[in-house]
Amino acid sequence: MPPRRIAILGLGLIGASLGLALRRTPSAPSVVGFDPDQATVEWALRNGAIDRSARSAMETVRDADTVVLAAPVRAIMELLGSLAPGLAEGALVTDTGSTKAQIVAAAGQLPDRVAFVGGHPLAGRLRSGVGGPDAQLFVGSVYCLTPTSDTPAWALERASALVQSVGATPHLVDAGQHDAILAAVSHLPYFAAATLVASVMSQGEWPAMSQLAAGGFRTATSLVEASDEMWTDVALTNREPLLRQLDALIETLGVLRGLVSLGDADKISDLLTRAHRLHGEWLRSREG
Repeated sequence: MPPRRIAILGLGLIGASLGLALRRTPSAPSVVGFDPDQATVEWALRNGAIDRSARSAMETVRDADTVVLAAPVRAIMELLGSLAPGLAEGALVTDTGSTKAQIVAAAGQLPDRVAFVGGHPLAGRLRSGVGGPDAQLFVGSVYCLTPTSDTPAWALERASALVQSVGATPHLVDAGQHDAILAAVSHLPYFAAATLVASVMSQGEWPAMSQLAAGGFRTATSLVEASDEMWTDVALTNREPLLRQLDALIETLGVLRGLVSLGDADKISDLLTRAHRLHGEWLRSREG
């Protein structure tokens, strides 16, 4: 059965985009939303992302057959601990958090009358607050779902159907594996860019440098336009995988530093050529 009443807690880019997409599906459910920022709630109502708003998180989930927690990761974990008394019998609870292992563990405190399936849409925008929510945001994207051995079949089926209804493709993955992979291909790039900005722009020569900083610097550092709050949560809730990837990057930078120090043109060229080749192979695999 398609969901009839969906509660969305958090009406930022992901939450509001989800509401917009769901309300345009053939069997559109009723969507009730909550966000602590009243201006965000008013935008969601005015633009049709939700049918109505609730005055509290607990009121939002009352009688909902599907609950989507679209808040920052640590806020999601707090909600999992506080919302249990208000959840309806047979409700599916899911989330959109960028890390999964700690959220899945926190979901263990939910009552047996409901089921939880962790989720993470690999969709969004480079800059936070730019462009506004979009009903087409998820179309063609990969949407990770992280069931466990205890997840009921009906819950996974409902979560997968929800993902497909907004145009995304469900990708089933263990929560720990999700966090290990995303630490490399999502989290590390952001923190590398943030560190690059902090390193270069804190130098006394930056005023002069800034006059010559062009496309290369802009491209390499553009990820820092994303939400600071979200990425702080990522660092705190995916520490060990992120640390492993930071160590690997530092090691590779150390190799490059040694080659530059030695002036070893052949090995520098080998490193850059290999990186170019690997990147090209990855791009071609995505196109295929």
